[in-house]
Amino acid sequence: MRDRICDLWQILRAKGLPALSGEIRRFVERRIRAVIAWRRRTYAVDLDGIRARCEIRSYAEALNMIRTYQTEAPCLRHLVRHLRSTDTFWDVGAYYGLYSLLAAQICRQVVAFEPYPPNAQRILANAARNLYADRIRVLELALSDRQDVVSFDLRGGERAFMMGHVDPRSASPLRVLAVPGDALVAQGIPPPDVVKIDVEGHECEVLAGMQQILRTSVRQLICEVHASALARRNRSGCVERFLEGLGFRVLLLQSRRTEYFIWADREGSAMNGPG
Repeated sequence: MRDRICDLWQILRAKGLPALSGEIRRFVERRIRAVIAWRRRTYAVDLDGIRARCEIRSYAEALNMIRTYQTEAPCLRHLVRHLRSTDTFWDVGAYYGLYSLLAAQICRQVVAFEPYPPNAQRILANAARNLYADRIRVLELALSDRQDVVSFDLRGGERAFMMGHVDPRSASPLRVLAVPGDALVAQGIPPPDVVKIDVEGHECEVLAGMQQILRTSVRQLICEVHASALARRNRSGCVERFLEGLGFRVLLLQSRRTEYFIWADREGSAMNGPG
């Protein structure tokens, strides 16, 4: 709550009373929508006519899901506008599958990577709910720069809505399999044309493990960069430098607090900013 009050104070100082009033209105609207979603046990997303329904298990989860969708809608919209019907889409750090569900309505096939078993099962359930079980393949593993069984830090448990990240330094008892993306393609997993990455600070390792894919297969990529997590490891800017070193052009799509979203492509047609 203290962070929220600070955010509102910053909005008032930077943009004035009208902006603050608008933010308060959206704050109230989100909570009304969360109550409705919780009672219906489902949250419906409509992104320019592309629709998906996600299972809801609590009011807090509904509120988190609505807030996430609203803040990431510009990035989602930018992504779906550049997907093709022939694409294979990799959703790395799929969580409950929102990106996968939207991409499945456009792409030929989707591979969702989610190492936390309950989340992986929810992706499968949401895929079946939306009649895309035959188009979304869920792999219950993490991507990284080497194959290993690693600690998975489930940040806050249920209170964090089962979000977590690979952290070899963590004392978490939860262990997950981590595999380089290049190794999976060598084993027969279809290589991606478009990739989305949201791995809570493990971005550089994921990219390092899929160098060959990035050189030969990937056309476009969207990544949430967890700047504060990377800064703590003295790796600020590593994502942009890595992608630019492989010939991608990198565009900042959106910033929020300690994270920001980038778009990388090889074509130039996607460099006009979010739609």
